[in-house]
Amino acid sequence: MNVDYLIIGQGISGTLLSRSLLREGKKVVVVDDGKDAVASKIASGVVNPVTGKRLVRTWMIDQLLPFALDTYTTIGNELGVQLVQQCDILDFHLTQDGSAILNDKLAIEKEYLSVEQEDWSEYFRFNYGIGKIAPCLLIDIQTMLAEWRKKLAADNCLLEEKFDWNDFVQSKEQVICKSVIAQKVILCNGAGGIDDRYFSNLPWSKDKGEALIVSIPGLPRTNIYKQGISIVPWQDDLFWVGATHDWKFTDMQITPAFRKQVEEQLNYWLKLPYKIIDHIVAQRPANLERKPFVGLHPLHPAIGIFNGMGSKGCSMAPYFANMFARHLVHNESLQPDVDVKRFKNVLSR
Repeated sequence: MNVDYLIIGQGISGTLLSRSLLREGKKVVVVDDGKDAVASKIASGVVNPVTGKRLVRTWMIDQLLPFALDTYTTIGNELGVQLVQQCDILDFHLTQDGSAILNDKLAIEKEYLSVEQEDWSEYFRFNYGIGKIAPCLLIDIQTMLAEWRKKLAADNCLLEEKFDWNDFVQSKEQVICKSVIAQKVILCNGAGGIDDRYFSNLPWSKDKGEALIVSIPGLPRTNIYKQGISIVPWQDDLFWVGATHDWKFTDMQITPAFRKQVEEQLNYWLKLPYKIIDHIVAQRPANLERKPFVGLHPLHPAIGIFNGMGSKGCSMAPYFANMFARHLVHNESLQPDVDVKRFKNVLSR
């Protein structure tokens, strides 16, 4: 089989890049073994314009948020499913300092921040008010990945197997992987890229994340609720509750201490009864710079990468997938601060 692009991985990045290239009229094959324990499949799906305790505006959010809304809406229409909804964050202040930070930020961040006026005391215990972050988007990542996979398979664009470099041969003009001959291979393999032979020298940050899947009957699914932890509407009337960022982990096993910590917080904060259904864990493909790796290898132009987005994949991937596809097909410039060639020196070692 001869194709233009061989894409390794069908997480958020591989899904959106393969779609962008197919929309450009290119032939694409995606290699993915369907492994469940990957970051994309346990991502909360939140596109958030303001983040952190200091309520800092997310990098490039004025471009990323509307592009994400349009992209996920369009994909949903193409696949016949609803993938995106506005689901704003209610930030329940844990201390007086949190309320003070909001009040200070309201003077300069009027577009995305406000004070929540509705009374939520029926559902939560809180003493220092509620901030509101809006608009926020909630993306049904799991449905998107599953439905896009079906489409790839139906169109003969999917190899359901684990990618192995031993099956790979490259030259300056093409790459060969078993029966597939492609002009270029693009690595969208998430945490697998950290130890990749071509891109392992990039400034990766190993980040283990855990979350609980929880049943909370009676809690409105109209918002995302935050007080140290986040409660996010999930599939099947469940909620995603988490998450951690562990940069010093030694294994990918679930952590009983995390579950205990979340239970203690829910018992303190939540007035409704709840039941823990599942405990999920995965490694995020993060970048120390907190910006993605996009582009072709400076020494091996038949090999590219689209990765390194960490916990912001659902926010950044639509915009930069489109940019990368335009670069590959039309030779349009990549944004310099995401172009992987900014690491030319370390990649040339």
